[in-house]
Amino acid sequence: MTGVHAVIDGVLRSGNAVSLTATGGSMHPAIRAGDLLIVEAINPAELRPGDVVLAKLERGLTAHRVVRIERRDGQIVSIVTCGDNCAEDDSPFSAAELVGRVREPRKSYKIIVRLRHWVRRAVL
Repeated sequence: MTGVHAVIDGVLRSGNAVSLTATGGSMHPAIRAGDLLIVEAINPAELRPGDVVLAKLERGLTAHRVVRIERRDGQIVSIVTCGDNCAEDDSPFSAAELVGRVREPRKSYKIIVRLRHWVRRAVL
């Protein structure tokens, strides 16, 4: 576990939420690059398809939507996620690699600021 992962795990275990800035376009349009993601701890048993989760995958921390959960004897065996803007599912991962659930993305307003600037220039 890297230092960043340890800090995030510690904050979530203390009952607090973590906020991270989204990068990339794999969850577009629901989550765009620059959006602030509020991540909270979740009991894996409460996980449902459709939830957006943060997981420690091979490529690093990834926020994608849960598409399948495989359970055996009431225990989660694997979780499969996929970005809303991706053609293929991610590789299955275990509940141990689950960091938390994205409670709410807060939209970046950079686009609106740029639009206002463009409108001002067009009006002048």
